[in-house]
Amino acid sequence: MDKTSRAARGRDLGGSASATPQPRVRRTQEARSDEMKQRILAAAFEVLKERGIAGFTTPEVARRAGVSRGAQVHHFPSKHELVVAAMEHVFELALAHGLALAKTAKQSNRPLEALIKDASAFYFSDYFYVGLDMLLAGGKDPALKEAAVQVVRNYRRPVEQAWLSVMRELGLPEAASEDLLLLTVSLVRGLGIRALWSPEPERVAQLLSLWQDMVGAYIKSIGPSPRQPGADAEPVQERR
Repeated sequence: MDKTSRAARGRDLGGSASATPQPRVRRTQEARSDEMKQRILAAAFEVLKERGIAGFTTPEVARRAGVSRGAQVHHFPSKHELVVAAMEHVFELALAHGLALAKTAKQSNRPLEALIKDASAFYFSDYFYVGLDMLLAGGKDPALKEAAVQVVRNYRRPVEQAWLSVMRELGLPEAASEDLLLLTVSLVRGLGIRALWSPEPERVAQLLSLWQDMVGAYIKSIGPSPRQPGADAEPVQERR
């Protein structure tokens, strides 16, 4: 084959006869290890979501993650550690979402509406249902129950503190803020549990809209708390 033919063949293959091969970027061992852990955790949560704790097996997680059993055990030596790590992983994502929503609620000046949105995103999600399954399974596995309680608390506490801060900054008295937060979260959580056997999204939306109206009337009746020096947000206003 002459030089002209070799050059033409190089162009046919999508390259250039004189092109210099680009060096492949090599990931560090730490990056590869982290990527594998993320795949294992994502696969573990999928198995928990589909099969629950009762049907959870580590071989199935390894198969879905596309890793060897040895690699999985290297990162997560026991089934308990893998389950807890998977829960912590997804709840961290939910925590970031909740904190971001609370932050934007200060600018929207509609905190209750945003709070209901945040609570609904969590209590009607696979995150909550898998966590609930872990709590219920705790009757036979106290260590699992304790781990589940701790994971949920670690997520909900900072989110709820953020919402309390939003309500107070927008003019609600502290006591009223705490009461409304607890009532709202409890209402949404109860509806989320009810949806397990009676999913009625339109009915739920109607009830939450009614709750907003009721809270709006309550807020109007008690009036805003005195503003703190330097506060520039407007008093809380809810949908009518």
